[in-house]
Amino acid sequence: MTATPQHGTMMPDTPDTTPASPDIAALRRQLHDIRGILSPAMMKADQLATHPDEKVRAGAELIIKAIEATVDRLDDMRRTCLPAPRGK
Repeated sequence: MTATPQHGTMMPDTPDTTPASPDIAALRRQLHDIRGILSPAMMKADQLATHPDEKVRAGAELIIKAIEATVDRLDDMRRTCLPAPRGK
């Protein structure tokens, strides 16, 4: 906490959101790792989506939709919670 010069009240410190910030870098790595964890599940669900059994295909579609929704949420987090990488 930091005291403001005009009022002497305590204000929360502003977090460092520069791309070099360890917290930002850690969050970027976590988002990347989560996507990597989901990739094999998506590949298997894609294979199951072509299975001859309709129940298996329907289950695969549910899995695919859930993974896609999760990846969309991760992308939203990246866009809204992280500063744009430098040079982009």
